[in-house]
Amino acid sequence: MSSLDVNAAAARIQAEFQKVGRTTPKNNGQGDASFGKILNEVLTDANAKQLEADQSVQSLLAGETQDVNQVMVAMAKADVSFRMMLEVRNKLIDAYQEVMRMQV
Repeated sequence: MSSLDVNAAAARIQAEFQKVGRTTPKNNGQGDASFGKILNEVLTDANAKQLEADQSVQSLLAGETQDVNQVMVAMAKADVSFRMMLEVRNKLIDAYQEVMRMQV
């Protein structure tokens, strides 16, 4: 086993976080996509990242892979995606409650 280079691992994780931050939902050239479609794509992407992280952990536990950095990056991507979706959900609930408080 090779020694763990903390600086290289940190640089890889930072690069992956920046890559995740730059990704946008695919619009498939349809002009303006509806909010529901975009939300569905983001949810699907977050779910895919969770499944990828689960698979990488399972392969690490089974001894199929030795790259702990790759597993940690996959878990970090899944965590960031989940936290983002949680915050979007919270904002949507807050907006709904604000609309419901409005007097018509």
